[in-house]
Amino acid sequence: RLILKIARTFGECEVAMPDAFIGEIKKYIGKWKSTSRYVNAIGMAKRSGFIGPIAKALHDNGMPPQFLYLALVESNFNVKATGPPTRFGIAKGMWQFIPTTAMTYGLRVGPMAQLPQFDPGDDRYDFSKSTRAAAQYIRYIYDTEAQASGLLVMASYNWGENRVIRLINSMPENPKDRNFWRLLSQYSGKIPKETYDYVFYIVSAAVIGENPRLFGFDFDSPLAQYQR
Repeated sequence: RLILKIARTFGECEVAMPDAFIGEIKKYIGKWKSTSRYVNAIGMAKRSGFIGPIAKALHDNGMPPQFLYLALVESNFNVKATGPPTRFGIAKGMWQFIPTTAMTYGLRVGPMAQLPQFDPGDDRYDFSKSTRAAAQYIRYIYDTEAQASGLLVMASYNWGENRVIRLINSMPENPKDRNFWRLLSQYSGKIPKETYDYVFYIVSAAVIGENPRLFGFDFDSPLAQYQR
């Protein structure tokens, strides 16, 4: 029931959901349970006072607060997270913005943008600024051809919205046929495993977050007081 609830929260149609989806989410829940990553990241976010402001930024942009778990998968809520060099530049901060996306959403890219290290002059390391920008970016993707599919939004955030949009535009125009399930079945050979894992880790983290004690974690839902 929690898996179906989270799917609906992210705007997914459970009627179109493949039979294997629930089993796959359970597998990724098992991955979370096999390490201390989930406990450590949520604990750090609580101690740092991050959960309320992230939930508010998402609410302000009309997004479910469960997109909080995107930051968990991106960086474990580490505001000083720094990614490896790529052809798109170095992703930095809790929300792992590459330089071009950061600037699009009003973030100042610091003088050490080309170096894989912390830069105090880079807004991507500013929790408040980067969180507002991330909520706006998630909303933007949500309003594109992703057509209010939270799972397509996650895939776009990881793989790049332009890549995902090109695939979506080659699918049937009926919104019912433009969903994450169809994308997986039609383009399984094109979607990177990293993106597949990314989406399932976020969704499974959100499922756990609804009732952590049900899954053997010794704390309550981090979003309980922030859901409307």
